[in-house]
Amino acid sequence: MKKRRFLAFVLLFSMFGSGVISYADKVDDLKKEKQNQEQNLENKKKSINDMTTQKDAAFKEIVEKQKLIDQLDKDLTVLEDAINKLSEEIQASKEKITILEERIKEKQELFKKRVRVMYGNKDLNSIEVLFSSSNIRDFISRYFMMQSIADYDKKLITSLKNDKIALEKEKVQLEARKEEKVAKKKEMEIKYQAYSEEVEKNKQRIAKLEESIEYTKSEIDQLQSKVKSLDANISFEEKVKADILRSMNEKKIQKEIDEGKITSRPSNGEMAWPLSGYYRISSPFGWRNAPIGSGGERHRGIDIPAPPGTPVYSATDGEVISSGWNGSYGNAVMIKYTNNIV
Repeated sequence: MKKRRFLAFVLLFSMFGSGVISYADKVDDLKKEKQNQEQNLENKKKSINDMTTQKDAAFKEIVEKQKLIDQLDKDLTVLEDAINKLSEEIQASKEKITILEERIKEKQELFKKRVRVMYGNKDLNSIEVLFSSSNIRDFISRYFMMQSIADYDKKLITSLKNDKIALEKEKVQLEARKEEKVAKKKEMEIKYQAYSEEVEKNKQRIAKLEESIEYTKSEIDQLQSKVKSLDANISFEEKVKADILRSMNEKKIQKEIDEGKITSRPSNGEMAWPLSGYYRISSPFGWRNAPIGSGGERHRGIDIPAPPGTPVYSATDGEVISSGWNGSYGNAVMIKYTNNIV
């Protein structure tokens, strides 16, 4: 009879044990998938941070280039005014030169006309005028008169020509200054165009980055939903696994009662799970790899991870036999239950 009961327990344990292993594998797969999704989530968040940094840099560059464009715009306005003023001065110089040329020509014609009038409109040269004198006094008078007229006209014409030369020199200087300012204007216009193109490129870049950021945010929302769904699945599978373990524990207690190893079971017929809402077992009862150092060891309990401050409940009625610091266990509370389980 005992042999049959033992075989039945072995078969039952094997059935439940395979179920626990199956659920453990499923939980591990879900956790790996969750870990992958969380890594993808972190990558997406980092991508958004990188794109935001690039966007801020592009915006900063736009602001800097726009300041340069505004200053160039002001400088170009001043330069264009200066070029227009120089053009007006050059035109005024040209007009003055034309007037001087006309005056020089006019004075030369006037001199010839005076001489012709003085001597009866005869086309005479200076020698003929002198030797046509009636006496020496007339000769001397004519000589000095001709010399005086010639000197006056020469000085006048020379003065006009000097004025013309000065104006032409001034015009050349004005044209050189104008060419210099025109060249500077072209250089500034090239910079203006280059800065404007950079601003436009950065605006397009910002638009693309904003589009990518919005798309990545939608991906993050989807990933967060997946992680939340995986958390729910993991909690469910761990609860199922805990239920199986609890059922196995019940069978084990019943077997020990049948064999006389214990005299009674917990008052409510089962031991409650000590952590509400947390069902993952990070290290089960039995043989395991040593968490510190190398090699293996026999684990005499089960480890259930939970955040600090999570309430821990007694599995059933019992007596606290120890509490406080307990070596490698850290702060621990040991409870002896009515079935002699600690």
